[in-house]
Parts: sequence; structure tokens; C-alpha cells
Amino acid sequence: MLWGERGLQMAFHLSFYKPGQFIFHGGERSDRAYIIEKGAVEILAEDKDEVIHTLTAGELFGEMGVLDQSVRSTAAKAKTQVTLLEIKPGQITDRLTETDPIIQALIGVLLKRLRALLPRNGDGAQADLLSHVASIIEQSGLSKFRLESELRTAINSEKVQTVFQPIVDMATNRVSGFEALSRWLHPKLGVISPFEFITLAEETDMIIEVGSLVFNRAIDLLSQLPDSVFININVSARQLNSSQFLPTLLQRLKAKNINAERLKLEITETMMVDIKQAAQWIERCHQAGFRVCADDFGTGYSGLQQLLELPFDVLKIDQVFIQSVLTKQVNKTLVEAMVSLAKQLGMRLVAEGVEQKSQHELLSQLGVDFGQGYYYGKAMSISDILAQRGQLFDD
Repeated sequence: MLWGERGLQMAFHLSFYKPGQFIFHGGERSDRAYIIEKGAVEILAEDKDEVIHTLTAGELFGEMGVLDQSVRSTAAKAKTQVTLLEIKPGQITDRLTETDPIIQALIGVLLKRLRALLPRNGDGAQADLLSHVASIIEQSGLSKFRLESELRTAINSEKVQTVFQPIVDMATNRVSGFEALSRWLHPKLGVISPFEFITLAEETDMIIEVGSLVFNRAIDLLSQLPDSVFININVSARQLNSSQFLPTLLQRLKAKNINAERLKLEITETMMVDIKQAAQWIERCHQAGFRVCADDFGTGYSGLQQLLELPFDVLKIDQVFIQSVLTKQVNKTLVEAMVSLAKQLGMRLVAEGVEQKSQHELLSQLGVDFGQGYYYGKAMSISDILAQRGQLFDD
């Protein structure tokens, strides 16, 4: 797989040490911090044999190196066979400066003042600081660093799964297509919600890798289904800003003899804040032959005026409106308005989050074209879809 330049810079590295092997010595220039994945590490008073602290799996040490890059005042030695996750300075500074450059400067000043106050001996004061700073860092993002590393591993080993939720034609009650959804089954944390790990992936070039997996699987599935069936896939700003994104998709579709219109690209309302940019994205997609969907409409930044300015092909009504369409007159009125506007603009409509027959019947009466939700079925694996092909489609 090809990673973006920033993705390579942000990559984590695992290192391994044997019992008794030094990880770093006192007096060395700091250039990285470590998280213990397995084993135990002893912190020594410089290079003396005096152990001032013993750290075990999940703990952080050497963190001064990524914050102020000063000379190390202690040494670290593997007590057992040790596996360490290395954190380089860029991984900290990138995140600090993305938040606010002044935060980085402030942390550096505070750490230097703390160092000046601490005696350079083995009385435990330095170990207390290590423990305190580790605690602060862990609370503010250590788990995120670990999760990012594990997500990279999951992507490379294809542990991020892709499932497909049916989209049903309300007029015929037959499956017309699917939405591709990503799932990450973490070995310890269980299923991690797409909102959490996709958000993490979008902060780096990992979203390109996740997207590549999803598109490959969707194209593979489309090649085995009737030509009338489509698949919707969410795309990010990073993907659409890549000059290779659409050409690569077209090459993959051409290799399988699949029409581009069968792969519909969904963009969320948060990507519509910049109307000019969003319009350019949609135009490029149309020129390549793709249909574009406005996802989660009605919950974010966009309004009716923005919808008028963006040439979407499909409007997906967010489940927030659908779930209370029977109980709140205002939501029913809003859905009616969305249907009326979409029809006038030549858009098709999809209602998300349909869970009851009564919701389905009302939405069908209002003129919604497609429904998606547990009422029609949960997300399915490729093998399940192919096994039920005869029941799902009219070939």
C-alpha cells in the first residue's frame, strides 16, 4: 500500500529489547518517548544500578524527549523481554500546533521550570515527575496514540471489516442497493464505532487506506450483482482533494466492467460549509460519471439555500427526522418540505433510520423513493448477500 508522506511521518514503530538491555542512558539527548506494550522497564538514577522506578505494560516513559528534547537525566533498562511503542517528537508537536501553537510553547516552559526544581538524584523525585507527566499525557491523548497505532495494524492486516446495509425501493419493497459501512473489531475493545475510528483515520492519511479497502470490496460485490444494483460509499475531503482518487476508482470499475453510476458517493453536511469547494467536488464527480448523495441532510451546516446551490443527485434525510416523523408534526412537515424541494430539483430521496412499518408506509405516501434502516434489514457481509441473492434481487 502507498501511504501519503504525512502518513509515513506519523507512523508508529515497535522496538524490542532483551532483559538487561539499555533502552537509553543518562546524558543522552532525548529523541523519543516510549509506551510499554509488553514486559517491564526499570528507570535508573543515570547509569547507576539504583532502580528508582519500575514500569509495566501500558505505562509511558521518556516523555521529556518529545516535549523539550533535553538531555536525559535517568537511564532506562529492560527488566524482562520488552516490546515498546515509540513516539517521536513530530507526533506530539503536530497535534499540539494543530490545536494551538501557544500550547506547545507553554508546555515546554513549564517542563523546563519543573526540571530546574528537581534534584538530579535517585531519591524518587524524577520518577514522580515521570509518573505525573505520564498521567497527564495519558488522560489527554495517550489512548488515542495507541488506538492510532492499532488502527494502522488493523488496516494493513485487513482487520477493518466492510458490511453493507440494504437500501430498499419503497414502491416495490425490493433491495435496490446498499450502503457500505466500516467496522473495526478490536481484539480487546470489541467493536469500535465507525464514528470513532473513521474520525481518527480522517485526521491522517489513514482514511485513504480505509477508503481503498472499502471501495475494493464494494466493487468486488458489484461485479457479482445485477447491473441495476448500486452501492453508496461515504467519502472524505482528503479523498476528494486527492488528484488520484477519482481516476483510480474509474480504473478499478473499468477493470470489472462496472458503470460508474452504480457507485454513489456520499458527502456529509460538514463538507458543505465551503459551498464553492463542495460544488467543485460534485462537478468533478459528475464529470467522472459518479452520482453524488447529500448525507445526513438537515442536521448540520447546510440549509435549503445551500441545497439549491449544490447539484446533488440524491438527498438522504437524516434519521433524526425519520424516527419522530409519526410523533412530531414539525418533523413530518420538514420531511414533506424536503420531499417537495428534492422532487423539484430532480433529486431522489432516501430516508435513513426506518425502523417501523408505520414509518415506511408514511414515508412512501409522502413520496420518498428509498428507505434504509433496521426495518428492512441489518448490515450484511458480502458472503451473506451472495448467499441470499435469489431472495434479494429479481435477476
